[in-house]
Amino acid sequence: MSYSRRKGKHRDLISFALEGVKPIPQGSMRHIGNGRMIHNRAEDLAVYRAALALVAKQKFKTPTDEPVAITIDFGLVKPKTSKRTNPTVPPDLDKLIRAVLDGLTGVVYQDDAQVVKVTAYKVYSSSYFVRVGVEIGSFEAL
Repeated sequence: MSYSRRKGKHRDLISFALEGVKPIPQGSMRHIGNGRMIHNRAEDLAVYRAALALVAKQKFKTPTDEPVAITIDFGLVKPKTSKRTNPTVPPDLDKLIRAVLDGLTGVVYQDDAQVVKVTAYKVYSSSYFVRVGVEIGSFEAL
């Protein structure tokens, strides 16, 4: 797949969204015996990752081998009793990011080690969502 870019430092942003689906964090693992470990929410996480991959496959025919920058917005439904304006409660942002990055491996990029920049936000919304923007190419530090 070829990626069109504008000249200079501007790149095309390829975006996709998973609307109405509660973001699932990729959290801790637990021991289930005989030295085997699984994620605390393994089944939910597998379904969530598959849904992300399905949406991403509509934009990416083959995974890139170039560096990638990702922007992720997580929409969480605000509890009725909460007085907070920002979601400073679980799930942790880093665990939400980890689930998305792992879910896009093999679809957007070959390995999540190719992700050189991540920008992520956790916001309250009237409905759940995960919105992802991907830039592909060479990146330099500011």
